[in-house]
Amino acid sequence: SLDDDFNPELSQTEAKEQALETEAAAGIVCVGLMTIEQTMKTMLHPRFKFDPEQCEAVATKVAPLIVKYGANPPPWLAKYMDEIMAVFAIGMLGLSSFMQVKQLKAEDIAQQAKERETTNRDNAEVAA
Repeated sequence: SLDDDFNPELSQTEAKEQALETEAAAGIVCVGLMTIEQTMKTMLHPRFKFDPEQCEAVATKVAPLIVKYGANPPPWLAKYMDEIMAVFAIGMLGLSSFMQVKQLKAEDIAQQAKERETTNRDNAEVAA
């Protein structure tokens, strides 16, 4: 009969193990999000910060996928991994180039301000 096959203790143990796996996967997602946040702080703005509640929500939603697929992408996505990695690499190059140009422009503006200040100080000394 079905009652002979069902073991509630085994079912509870499996549920606890699955909950632990999902919790561990959520932790992995949180570490990944912290890494992304640090990268964005470095590249975009030092005060950039993810909203903690949103990070927790993302980790909760992504964790079951980590448990389900492990370190591998889903089968429907695996065939596009080369394309995804190429777009990611090009995007990172574009972003780092943009950030470099932004930094160089900021340095130029600071240098021009310093030169104006020096010129104004020199003109004030000559006039005095």
